[in-house]
Amino acid sequence: METKITEMLGSKYPILCGGLYGLSEAELVSAVCNAGGFAFLSSNHLGSKEALREQIRRTKKLTNRPFGVNISLLAESKTNFTHNYIDVIVEEKVPAVETAGNNPAEYIKRLKEAKVMVLHKAVTARHAKKAEAAGADGIILVGYAAGGHPGMEEVGLFVNLPETVRAVKIPVIAAGGICTGEGMAAAFLLGAEGILMGTAFAMTEESPYHPNIKNKILQASATDTVVLFKSVRNAFRCLKNDFAFEIMELEKNNAPAEVIFDYLKKSHARNGYREGDADHILIPIGQASGLIDRIVSCKELIDTIIIQYEACLKKLKP
Repeated sequence: METKITEMLGSKYPILCGGLYGLSEAELVSAVCNAGGFAFLSSNHLGSKEALREQIRRTKKLTNRPFGVNISLLAESKTNFTHNYIDVIVEEKVPAVETAGNNPAEYIKRLKEAKVMVLHKAVTARHAKKAEAAGADGIILVGYAAGGHPGMEEVGLFVNLPETVRAVKIPVIAAGGICTGEGMAAAFLLGAEGILMGTAFAMTEESPYHPNIKNKILQASATDTVVLFKSVRNAFRCLKNDFAFEIMELEKNNAPAEVIFDYLKKSHARNGYREGDADHILIPIGQASGLIDRIVSCKELIDTIIIQYEACLKKLKP
């Protein structure tokens, strides 16, 4: 299956796994790539350039397929490590970077000089145009159903995607609410050159989520997520649980930003992901959770999506 994205990234299929905080390490990333997709290591939770270099080298031992690195540019995660991470990405000859959160302009020049492709996550056509003007090679367009940070504008993918495709000349990858071949077919009909999934890959056998968390997500419907932190203009979609309801109550009572951020310090997400504490951490999951009813390997997930996608194409033929 060839699209502009497979040509750019060298993957078998135009199916990407985003850099999932605390989850996208060597084992998950290599499994996605070995199954024909393209995945990004998450750097935000690593805390040092040495840790990122170790993850890159571990991934290279587990796959001979290309992969990328995610760099978060959100205000709360953007650190002095960002430039150091880019140094490592360049030194280790990683072919692609996924930037997310804010304008990537100040980093794109260095990456492009090193022949590293930049795919920037955007939540509206307006943001996509800015990233294109800054030199991004492609756009990952995130609809409001996405887990994690779906943006403040609340635009659904069925409107967001065609508007963005019309607004930019670079390839657009659709994200947010996609976890099936039917979703992939719909995205391609609306002009996407690839899809990116988070929730679907978080629910695979290779994902480091503890079985307690996976089981809680399996039981969730599309209405069992909530968007937090709109009061501090940093919208974040996650699974409804005790901790999420506590944050909701703080926001309902107009708690100031510093109180909310102090409360967040009680949560240790990455440890909780592995220890199975499904109630006292925030679990970033999108509305696609309502369509997921079993745990499969990355290979079975991608193979099933391609089968479903091809079946959709046959239905469209006269």
